[in-house]
Amino acid sequence: MQKINNDNTWGILSLWHNWLLGYGAITLLILMSLWMRPLWLPFVAFALQGILFVLIRRNRAKELPACYILPFIVSRVLFWTGVTMVLINFFYLSGSAENFLNSWNPEIPFITVLITSPVATAIAGWGFFRQHNLSFCRDCRMRNGTPAERGFLGKLYTQEGTYQVGTLFILSALVATASWIYYFVMYMNDELTPLDRFFYIWLSVLIWIVSSAYLALRYLGLLGYYNQNVQGSIVRHGRSSRLRFLLFCEDKIALLRPESDPNRVIDLDEKLDTPTQTYISRRDNVSVYDAQQYLLALTHLKPPVDMRFMYSNIVGNAECNIFHYLCFLTPEQRDELSAQNTRIEWFDLSDIVSAVNHKTVAPLFAAEMVRLHTVAMAWKTYHSNGRRRYSIKNYKPTFRFADIHKWDVDYNNPMWTYVADNNQDTPFYHCRRFWRKYVNGIGQ
Repeated sequence: MQKINNDNTWGILSLWHNWLLGYGAITLLILMSLWMRPLWLPFVAFALQGILFVLIRRNRAKELPACYILPFIVSRVLFWTGVTMVLINFFYLSGSAENFLNSWNPEIPFITVLITSPVATAIAGWGFFRQHNLSFCRDCRMRNGTPAERGFLGKLYTQEGTYQVGTLFILSALVATASWIYYFVMYMNDELTPLDRFFYIWLSVLIWIVSSAYLALRYLGLLGYYNQNVQGSIVRHGRSSRLRFLLFCEDKIALLRPESDPNRVIDLDEKLDTPTQTYISRRDNVSVYDAQQYLLALTHLKPPVDMRFMYSNIVGNAECNIFHYLCFLTPEQRDELSAQNTRIEWFDLSDIVSAVNHKTVAPLFAAEMVRLHTVAMAWKTYHSNGRRRYSIKNYKPTFRFADIHKWDVDYNNPMWTYVADNNQDTPFYHCRRFWRKYVNGIGQ
């Protein structure tokens, strides 16, 4: 129990640390313009991006990785800021500025904040409005599971990652607006006055300090909420492992409908879910044989049950790791199970697709269905290197519940989720793989 407290406390505080680190890197670059010549500032930007790159890679290797979406966004801001600075320096050093500009000062070819703030606004806005589709976030879900699979921290990271990127977008837009208005209205391209330094340097430092103080209060409040509300639910199971069994029979899958007792207090979050799941004491591995025994104890079915391991979520969740299994019942076992519990119903693939799209199933079950479909279709369509199995562009093979027990695919291998995301049918997939690995710091 103490380890859960420490892990989740660290997870909450890591959000504040990442704000200090991410927004602080942009602020430091602006502050360095007080002492460094503009010619050398691009190298500072690239050096800061390199530091963030290393930290992002190290975070990915942890058992309980934090949400590094803000440092990832900032690393892109620093990269494109550095590129822009290099181009401007080249423009001045080549003498082109003298030909195109009426008034130019080779000692001040650019003002750092006038570059960083528009770039940060553009990239943070891009990240905020399409965060669900960012390669960085997709990679996180591939490695660590969906927010539902990661428990309290997964849901918190999803919420606060969006909040921090949105905050960066708003603050960068405010700084960009103020600094560029001042540039056109008040600035003289001779030397920096004290008022210039306030708008171009100290305003950004002040905003970083105030925003960091505000987020410190926000995350201290979240810690208080966690201590009062979340720990109560953890006490029921302690540090545990969760076993979930997906039950198939021919072309249908079993789901449990929520209770319809009018006298019962209904949980508004209750949705359709698998009828067979259980908690056990924390384990790093659960064999198929042991899982079969737990399933038989849950269902009282006559053995044997045809079962195979599907995948596990063993990182990213401080409270509970999760093991998922595929179970294939005979018609006799299906009828026996249905007779035991009248709330169990059998759904075909079209029903499941509709239920997932309308969000009437539990988030964890939806994640399992997405994993099942994504990995199976990638395995049926592409080789492990992402090349097509068949010489037909954008070929889509069939997917049927009745065929699942015949597919010899490892659903626990993240390679197939990467193949599904980047393959021969995606444009420039070799370049995308290189960029994700060596520029973004993610990917295989």
